[in-house]
Amino acid sequence: MSLRGAQGLWKRVLPPGVRAAAAPLAGQAVRALVHASGRAAPPAPSGPLPIKVVGLLESSHGIGASARLAVRALESLGAWVEPVNLELGLDWRARLPGPTPAAAWIFHLNPPETPNALASLGPRRVLGPRYGVWAWELPEAPASWRTDARLVDEVWAPSRYTAEAFKRLHRPVRVVPHPLFPEDYAGVQPLAKTAEFRAVALFDFNSSAARKNPEGAIEAFRRAFGDDPACELVIKTQNGSAHPPALAALRARAGDRVRIIDESWPYAEVKRLIAGADVLISLHRAEGFGLVMAEAMALRVPVVATAATGNLDFMDETCGLLIPAGSVEVDDPQGVYRGQTWAEPDIGAAAEALKRLRAQPELRAALAEAGRRRVAERLSPKAWLSTLPEAVQAAVVSGR
Repeated sequence: MSLRGAQGLWKRVLPPGVRAAAAPLAGQAVRALVHASGRAAPPAPSGPLPIKVVGLLESSHGIGASARLAVRALESLGAWVEPVNLELGLDWRARLPGPTPAAAWIFHLNPPETPNALASLGPRRVLGPRYGVWAWELPEAPASWRTDARLVDEVWAPSRYTAEAFKRLHRPVRVVPHPLFPEDYAGVQPLAKTAEFRAVALFDFNSSAARKNPEGAIEAFRRAFGDDPACELVIKTQNGSAHPPALAALRARAGDRVRIIDESWPYAEVKRLIAGADVLISLHRAEGFGLVMAEAMALRVPVVATAATGNLDFMDETCGLLIPAGSVEVDDPQGVYRGQTWAEPDIGAAAEALKRLRAQPELRAALAEAGRRRVAERLSPKAWLSTLPEAVQAAVVSGR
């Protein structure tokens, strides 16, 4: 029976409650069928073929944002690119009409979602090389990812740190950072400040508050400035309503000089918030890449950040204030991450860095300009293209 036929039978025979309870088993069955289906050989190309970018292109997830950035970068480079939007789960609306060759299939989906994506499209209809753009934040990827790595020809990691986590996948791994567009950050009108010196930190509760460590930002700010009314820390969060205990605990820590904003904003407004800051604080315990830090640098905002994990690919002491960190066992009350280790930044050193930035406007200006240059050099679409496989680079050129 075909995958689509099995899905039709599933819907006709089982009531919704039973389907929900059996969903994990169904997911395992879909995964097994996709692996068993194998791959069809693509026909010899008779001319240029498009690059297909598959992902949650309309979602607010970080992995959806990365897919949109890739599509835009390819388009800006003149490539023939065709986005393929999917919804979470099995999305039969995306079913390909027949065998569909492409110069490259770039899946911006982690292994848990990749089998469903291939099932939705038709695994033997996806013809051509497959690349998986995967994100992970701990030192080693889950063992279950090794099996699904067989569904792609190569894995793209956003940083050297993440690439190291993928070394046991038994697939080639390539470092491909997220591209940024300098024009997106020029002329952003900053939000007005209500204090002489404003620090900003941002995170999503769904991405693990413990990993993002806003408590560390609060403690460093408090040690640096106490109750000085000329200083303010704004912590912009979202999805706190889905994690009431964690949000309540954060608010309890905040105090008078720390403002917690738990709302979903248009990203243009988030950029205005960052642009109006004197410093962005990211005392994270692990980052696969660190997109918010890169965007702050593009906005000419100095960054105080943990000297560990993904951000070290585009940050050093010449363009940011890096905070030394030790290594501790993962402790995540939300349960998003378990086992292994992550960084523990030195809060005292972070407080000293904040005091330096406030006292030395010339240091803020120097770091702001150095950060802007670094991002433009390393994360522009042209720089991003140079990290792709030669075959994909050739497809970009041939598709112009």
